Amino acid sequence: MADVYKFKVQLANLPEKIWRDMKITSVSSVAKLAYAILAAFEGQANHLYNIQYNGKRYETAFDEAFFGEPAIDPVKTKLSALKLCVGDTLHMEYDYGAGWEFVIELLSITEMKRGRGSHYPCVTDGQGKGIIEDASPYELEEMIETIDQTGEIPTIYDIDLDQDVPWDYREFDIINCNILMRCNLTDIQGAYEGYRE
Repeated sequence: MADVYKFKVQLANLPEKIWRDMKITSVSSVAKLAYAILAAFEGQANHLYNIQYNGKRYETAFDEAFFGEPAIDPVKTKLSALKLCVGDTLHMEYDYGAGWEFVIELLSITEMKRGRGSHYPCVTDGQGKGIIEDASPYELEEMIETIDQTGEIPTIYDIDLDQDVPWDYREFDIINCNILMRCNLTDIQGAYEGYRE
């Protein structure tokens, strides 16, 4: 029988401004947790990631020589194998050049109700927009400070629209977040795992 893990995921440098509460099943892979986080924070899987827990690094792209320790395959590792307890904290890095970091705290473990497996992963609460691809956390902090101090809304380039669009970090819509997460989860998984086939 699977359990449901509820995590609080916070952007490390802006924990009070940008965060998500998420639920995912214990039989999901560590990789799927990473994909769900990227999807919920508007990441596009353009860069490498890793998740760290209990002195171990879960990562698909680098060999052990890069960090001096062996990486564990997150695709082949179920969350249940981590033997997590409420209060445990994992860390995720994304886009090593930019340095996005997420703090992932396990808030609760509950038994999954029969027939509800397809409901997960999902976002149950949150605040703030997500990250901005190809920018750094420091640039994001500066944008947020500008909005908070002046009320001026900056623009960012939207590759899909091929134009600049207003970007206000305070905008968060849980329904839209879950819709986009569901839509983008498969694409993100394919981006990281497609080469394995």
